Amino acid sequence: MNSQAMSGKRRVAIVAGARTPFVKSGKALKDLGPLRLAAHAVRGLIDRHKVDPGKLDAISFGVVVPERGKPNLAREVVFEADLSRSIEAQTISSYCITGLRTITAVAEGILSGRIEAGIAGGTESLSHSDPSTFKEPTTGLTMGQHQELTTAEWKPPRLRQDEIALASHRRAIAARERLAAEIIPLEGVTQDSGPRAETSIEALSALAPVFDPSGTITAGNASPLTDGAAAVLLMSEERARSEKREPLAYIRAMDYAALDPKEGLLMAPAITVPRILAKTGLTLADIDLIEIHEAFAAQVVCNAMAWERGWKGKPTGPVNWDKVNVNGSSIALGHPWAATGGRIVTTLAGEMARQGARLGLISICAAGAMAGAMILERD
Repeated sequence: MNSQAMSGKRRVAIVAGARTPFVKSGKALKDLGPLRLAAHAVRGLIDRHKVDPGKLDAISFGVVVPERGKPNLAREVVFEADLSRSIEAQTISSYCITGLRTITAVAEGILSGRIEAGIAGGTESLSHSDPSTFKEPTTGLTMGQHQELTTAEWKPPRLRQDEIALASHRRAIAARERLAAEIIPLEGVTQDSGPRAETSIEALSALAPVFDPSGTITAGNASPLTDGAAAVLLMSEERARSEKREPLAYIRAMDYAALDPKEGLLMAPAITVPRILAKTGLTLADIDLIEIHEAFAAQVVCNAMAWERGWKGKPTGPVNWDKVNVNGSSIALGHPWAATGGRIVTTLAGEMARQGARLGLISICAAGAMAGAMILERD
């Protein structure tokens, strides 16, 4: 899908978002499956923001590791969260960009005028999965092994990777009060389990590589396996206005792309980011806040290098790291695959509203050598 700018009179408003705490797999949420997590996030969003379920037209929800016997998870969320049975529902699975894809599905329905309001999001219970099966079907390699191949080619310094990991933890710790506004407590857990106040460059630098003995990816500069769910409330600008709701932000543009895994399994953001900027007539310098999904710190650095060099598009100019992941990201907060897109959109839109920022950029890589990007705006 090429970049799609939100042209015309209709605009899609990001009204609110909510999520479960993100908890490392095998811990406090291990006995809950994807459906329970998803329903908790959706019901929490509705209750906290006083949404009338009867005024919702659609729900689009995603999961990468599905729950047996529940192939259309989104429709089961309607039942489990006790929503109106008239709400249409679709389930989407697209690896780590699943959350963005569900938001896109609802947004496109709003843009067309077919619907006025809907909920999008994703859920993952990686406690119920077998990590040994997380391999690319076409190559037999894990994402970490693929990233080590890319790292060997692009050569991002190990120290820089650890610095990004440290910043993720420190910023997530500093943002805990802000992030609490997104979280619906569950099983007695009120905050994400991943952020570590005690970590340091020395501690991160001492960790051994986990995918390649001569590589640079460690448990400290990679995102952990995580359980969690996130949901986002989307409305047409007119519906939001009629309900006297103040949108956090509006979706200005969306983009998706893919490349050959031989070019780098997690390098498709090298296409999406330059292209979405070009389509909207923006430069990286115009963007106030940037959210880059941290599958691995190495992937973040490699894609930033590609943007700056113009590897798959026009050079974007330098990345201002003071604008990137100001509340931490997946290395610290965790990465329940299908839920990450909803978390990032919620966090970015909320931070834009807090700061009065005008433009925000999202970049998410995904297995299968795919990526998604989104630009949010405020008046």
